[in-house]
Amino acid sequence: MLFVFYLILLVGGMALVGLSFALPLPALWFVLGVLCIGAAVAVPITASAFEQRR
Repeated sequence: MLFVFYLILLVGGMALVGLSFALPLPALWFVLGVLCIGAAVAVPITASAFEQRR
């Protein structure tokens, strides 16, 4: 189930980055897209590190 959430974050972030130049305030949408992509990559890595500690 979490895999779907991470996939939505990744694809949504890429969509935000791609659409940012067509939307008003492009810098805001671009940064939000980059943050979504970063979260989609960082959260599973961090979660697996915490899981291995147990």
